[in-house]
Amino acid sequence: MSVSVKTVVLTDMDFLMTEPAYKLFIFLCMIQQGTYGMLIHYNAFATAVEGQNISLQCIVGEEHYIKIIQLEWIKQQKDNERNDKKIVVFHPGLAIHYFQSGPLLETVTSSKTGELQGSILTLHKVTENDSANYICEITSYPNGLIKRTTKLQVTEPPTSVKMPYPYGFIKEGDEVKITCSASPPPLRYKLGRSKDKIFFLESSNGEFILLNVTRNDSDLYICLPEWDSLVRNQQGLNATVELTVNFLDGIECNTSSPLNVSAGEDVALSCVATASQYLQYKWMRGDTTLSLSDSLSLTSVTSDQSGTYKLTAVFLDNQLQTDMEFTIHVLSKQSEDPATRRKTDASVITKKNITTTVTTSKASKNSAYIAVPIGLLLLVLIVLLYRRHQNQKNGYATSPSEIHFSEEP
Repeated sequence: MSVSVKTVVLTDMDFLMTEPAYKLFIFLCMIQQGTYGMLIHYNAFATAVEGQNISLQCIVGEEHYIKIIQLEWIKQQKDNERNDKKIVVFHPGLAIHYFQSGPLLETVTSSKTGELQGSILTLHKVTENDSANYICEITSYPNGLIKRTTKLQVTEPPTSVKMPYPYGFIKEGDEVKITCSASPPPLRYKLGRSKDKIFFLESSNGEFILLNVTRNDSDLYICLPEWDSLVRNQQGLNATVELTVNFLDGIECNTSSPLNVSAGEDVALSCVATASQYLQYKWMRGDTTLSLSDSLSLTSVTSDQSGTYKLTAVFLDNQLQTDMEFTIHVLSKQSEDPATRRKTDASVITKKNITTTVTTSKASKNSAYIAVPIGLLLLVLIVLLYRRHQNQKNGYATSPSEIHFSEEP
C-alpha cells in the first residue's frame, strides 16, 4: 500500500497586489481562517490493493489551539455530491455514530493539552467498490468548518501462487502436509509430481496430505490452481517445492560377526550404511572412542582386545541414527584350530559388495610335505606287484624269495 501525504499551509503572498485587493484578501482570511490558515495532516491521494486495510487521517496541527465540536467522514462516489454517503459522525461527549458497518473511527488527542485534534478512519479489507473520494469535515470554534478530501484508488491484487516447504524434518513413515495458496482465490487446486506423471491430487482449500511417505515420494511437487475461465492472465500459473524424504538403512560390514582371529594378527573392518544424507560414523568399545570413520583397524591383536565393538552411523543434525554391534574373538596360539584359523584383510566396500581375504595356514603346507614321500612308496609297491603277476603268468617262481630283478634284453 502506498500513501501520498499532502500538507497544506497558506500564510504568505508570493505576488503583488493593489491595496484594495490586499484588504479584501485579509478580510476573506479572517472569515475563512478554518480553510486557508490551518495546517491539516491528511492523505490527498491513497492507493490500496484488494483485501488490504487502509487508514485515512485528518488531524489539525498541534500549533493551532482550536476547539473541535464535531468530526465527520463522508464517502463521495465519482466526484458527484449527489452520491455522498455519510460514514461516521463523532461529537465529544457522545458515542461514535456509524452510518455504515465496516469502517472504524479512531479519535486523536493532543499529547500536550489533551484536546481533540482529529481522527483516523480505517477501512478493512477494501475492494474495488471502495474506490472513491473520502471527505473529512471538522467543525471547530472559532475557525468554523474545515474540509479535506482524500482520493482512494483500490486495485486488483497481482496474481500469485505460493507453496512453502512443509514444516520440519521429513523421514520415511511420516505424514506430510503440503499447502498451496493463490491470489485471487481459485476454484480448486491440483497437486502433481515432476517424475510421476500419473500422480494427481485435488483440493478445494490448497491442503494436501501424504500418508506414510517413503524415499520414493521424494520429488518436485507442482501446485496448479484453476481459476474461472473469465479470469484473465492467470491460467497456467503454478508453484513448486522440492520434497526430500530422509532415510537411513542398516549398517553392513565386509565380514560377519563374530570374527575369530589369532593373537598377533591385524584386523581391518569396513562398514557402510545407505542414507539420504551424509553420515557421521563412530566406533566405540565401552566408553572409549576408537575411530570416527566407517572403518576400524586393530594391529597385532591380543586377547585383551576380545569383546564387543559398537558402530554408530548418524545424520549431522542427529535426526536419524542406527547402531550395530560387532564381536571379535582373539584366539591364543595353543587354542588355535588349524582348520579354522584365518586372517581377515578387510577392504573398503561400496553398498552391499563384501570382500574378505583369507590366507593359507602353515599347517596346510606341512601336510603337503608329508604327502609326497607316501605317494612315491605306493608307486613302487604297485610296480612290484605288477612284476610278480607277470612272472606267475610265465611259469616263474612265485615265492617272494625267488623274486629278483633282472635287466631285460
